[in-house]
Amino acid sequence: IADLVGERAERLCWIFCMVDRSTVDATVIAWGQNRKLEEIYSFRARPELGRFKITVSKDEWLDFIELNLADWLEQVEGAASKPSELFNWNKGEAYAYRRDAYCVMSELLVATRSERLGAVIPAMMRDVYGTETEGTRHLVQPRTPPMSASAERALEALRSAGEFFPVERRPVPRAASVDLALV
Repeated sequence: IADLVGERAERLCWIFCMVDRSTVDATVIAWGQNRKLEEIYSFRARPELGRFKITVSKDEWLDFIELNLADWLEQVEGAASKPSELFNWNKGEAYAYRRDAYCVMSELLVATRSERLGAVIPAMMRDVYGTETEGTRHLVQPRTPPMSASAERALEALRSAGEFFPVERRPVPRAASVDLALV
């Protein structure tokens, strides 16, 4: 793959497959709280893959955030068109998935890549999230549900060791959601 797309792009693809998205979202939410860029960012691999540390530079982090947001904006409308047993969504609830993190990602990219993305991202967010019905706009789903039995067992093991992982996996009303800074 690296020969085809280059080492940097291949690394971003590898991280995309390995990362626990809640650890990505925690870095985004932290930026949203202080608007300060760091030189190095750390994520964790998904629990079922060992939760090892994944370190990225500021530029890799921004590229990865752009990849995440673009990927989601491209697929959310289709994902919302039907229920998903895997993600615990009813029809229309896909918009709730990582809603707050995606909002801050859009702000981050407008602030840091304004020349290229300053007008594009707000328009895309408005266009894509504008297709959401009123009935789901109050819902949030801050964490990716476990995608397999091994992922579920890994979360249970980490919970038993004292790490906080929300038990509720379905989209919930915003007032009942978990603070992403705690995840």
